[in-house]
Amino acid sequence: MLDKIIVDADFCLKLGGSEKYLFLFEVLPLIAHEIYMHRHAFGEVRYPASASKQLSDLISIGKVRIVDQSTLSPVDRAVYDMSFQALKRVMINPLKPNKNRGEACSLAYAKATGIPIFATDEAHLQPIIDSLLNTGIDDITCLRIRNVVEMIRDGEIDLPRKYAKALWRIAYNNENVTNANDIFDREIWPL
Repeated sequence: MLDKIIVDADFCLKLGGSEKYLFLFEVLPLIAHEIYMHRHAFGEVRYPASASKQLSDLISIGKVRIVDQSTLSPVDRAVYDMSFQALKRVMINPLKPNKNRGEACSLAYAKATGIPIFATDEAHLQPIIDSLLNTGIDDITCLRIRNVVEMIRDGEIDLPRKYAKALWRIAYNNENVTNANDIFDREIWPL
């Protein structure tokens, strides 16, 4: 189990996308002891309703803590502001100012507070983090759904293969990944 993570909206949407399987509610608390989510990213989790409900339930029982920069110390706030501005220049299009804002806010908060893991399923985000934020001090690594499934496979999260495969299929069903079963069986967790 990881010490602490900050979670992105897309991660919650993919894990929470099923009415039948409560993957977000059941699995997220098994990943880390402390789970944070930036208020802006939280506002992005509206649909599907199952993801919003599971996330709200996790917040109500104290498993996920909503945070923002308003409570940071002056020093941490300066780190947040510098990090956010660096990310904004690369990630946020002025014509679509809310696109990627949740990721930028979350990453800036993680950098300012020393949260080492960003749970996201954005495939091309790690190189941006490496070039703009990671200096060797309080570096941030992306945790993707594939990594969670590998944690299950490797026994770091005590769930059966069948559960991991269902989680994988639900997460990528909405992404139109037509060979999700094959990828799981061939690359991630061969029989």
